[in-house]
Amino acid sequence: MDDRKPSPFADLISGGVWLALAIGIMIGSVMMDRLTHLQASVYTAPGLVPGMLGIAIAIMGILLIARSIREGALAQLHVPAFRIPDHWRILTAVALCLCFALGLLGSGLPFWLAAAIFIAIFVFVFQFEDRKPEGTLLRGAVFAAAFGLICGAAIYYVFQELFLVRLP
Repeated sequence: MDDRKPSPFADLISGGVWLALAIGIMIGSVMMDRLTHLQASVYTAPGLVPGMLGIAIAIMGILLIARSIREGALAQLHVPAFRIPDHWRILTAVALCLCFALGLLGSGLPFWLAAAIFIAIFVFVFQFEDRKPEGTLLRGAVFAAAFGLICGAAIYYVFQELFLVRLP
């Protein structure tokens, strides 16, 4: 396990990404239909919770940027070389998320099953490096499958039954 802190420059970049994401979330929440034709109050309007979450993410991004500047990030202002072996986790996560969004969703599978498959593969892939030397790959696969099924069912229940959101 690597106990090193990220560099102030990495925190600066991360803070900027979080701030940009938060701004996008806030813009999206402001542009959502307010459902005034259904006499929805301002407190039940769609976009209220995402907007508040966007504000919270923006505050955290700004704090991360401020901390990185205080720790000397501007002095390190150079773009480090991007090496795939150093960034395989983020590239793998992005690839798996794209496979889920572009491949599993809309494929005819029920949402809970698509989510379960995605979560199981995600867990297995990211535990593989630790489990292989220990010889516990089968145990890891069983854990990932069970975890995926539990999470897929929980996601379905929370969104479909509690929040009344129609899932694809």
